[in-house]
Amino acid sequence: MPIPARTDEDDAALVARARKGDARAWEAIVDRHLPMVNAIATSYRLGSPDREDAVQTVWLTLNQHLPHLHSPHHLRHWLRRVTRSLCGRQRRQIRHLQPVDPQVLAARAPGEEASSHEHDPETLYLRKELHEALHRAVGGLTDPADRRAARYYLGQAPAHETTPVERRRLKRRLHRLLREHR
Repeated sequence: MPIPARTDEDDAALVARARKGDARAWEAIVDRHLPMVNAIATSYRLGSPDREDAVQTVWLTLNQHLPHLHSPHHLRHWLRRVTRSLCGRQRRQIRHLQPVDPQVLAARAPGEEASSHEHDPETLYLRKELHEALHRAVGGLTDPADRRAARYYLGQAPAHETTPVERRRLKRRLHRLLREHR
């Protein structure tokens, strides 16, 4: 017959036992604090899967930090802080995700760009490649006036440092250098 977990122990005693590998102490910690962790996660209005992920991450974090807790008697406060932090992070990540209906993607004509095309991985990659090619081309400039104009063109120098003629000449030169580097 299994021995029931002792519930009269304080958190520090349970943490000490759990550090020694006592599974019943770990279960007692989870049983004691799970309602609070769930209540905090629920208050962040996360969807069920996201809330469950956050709660599981809280327990994983506790498991990882258990040997190093400086104040085991403040376990409840530590769990509150970690739960709030994880749920807040989870909520911020969710805000950045924008669901896309696969049927809308399938219905879009080939070559047609999505309204949020600026953030899709392909566009970001192509923009990065263009940026690197432009900097390679600028690195090939030897004339100081061209370098000044390039800094302006890249947004790294104020307009009063270059003349419109220098900017036009630089633009033509950069286009020629970009064609040579392809």
